[in-house]
Amino acid sequence: MALESGNPLVSAVELAYVVGWVGVDNGYSGFGPVRHLMSEQKKELRLEGIVHASRYVPGVQGKQFLGAIIKCSDGWEWVVDYDERSPFHAFADRRVVVSGKPFEPEPTGQHLGGDKLGHFRVSTMRLVEVTPDAELVEVGPGRTLCGRFERGPSEAGASILSFVTERGDSFLVANSPAGATVGRTVEVWAYPVQPSPSFSRPPAECLWIICPCSAADLWKWRDRSS
Repeated sequence: MALESGNPLVSAVELAYVVGWVGVDNGYSGFGPVRHLMSEQKKELRLEGIVHASRYVPGVQGKQFLGAIIKCSDGWEWVVDYDERSPFHAFADRRVVVSGKPFEPEPTGQHLGGDKLGHFRVSTMRLVEVTPDAELVEVGPGRTLCGRFERGPSEAGASILSFVTERGDSFLVANSPAGATVGRTVEVWAYPVQPSPSFSRPPAECLWIICPCSAADLWKWRDRSS
């Protein structure tokens, strides 16, 4: 698939609409697709705060929180993900603007709790200030996709990972997913993302992908990410 855009770094919100995502941010009302989803916009809230993301620490006893939290200036903290592989970890210690909806986690599952702590389902997250060392500028809403990973050379000759959906749409993979296997059909959780312009990438749409993985795959991924 291709978007008719003069900017190779296509907005994550534009990409989300094209591939079927439904979360939108009031700040993007200039896009045509957004006008068709005004009813959804009214239900969303906007937050601004600092992302605090946790990584696995070897040797620490007990269950570790490995997700991401947004800490706002009003004292509220919002859990946005419990998965250490989420794209929100790329915004660690940075100020972001987030749109989405508060929600109550399932009472039967394990989750954080406390005064002035809530859970927030993110539609979009974007940096307030883009710096040269930023990995991502923006993340759109996640959804399930089915397809396969492929690997091929870039124009510079380096090997790049892509994901091809069942419909034949092809996207660059912005991260290094734990458990990614080339050529096998797999169901993944994918986020449309806009990488930082500081990173040299081919002009194509990008996804941050989380796929099923074994414990061994996860440990290998942790070693690569450390």
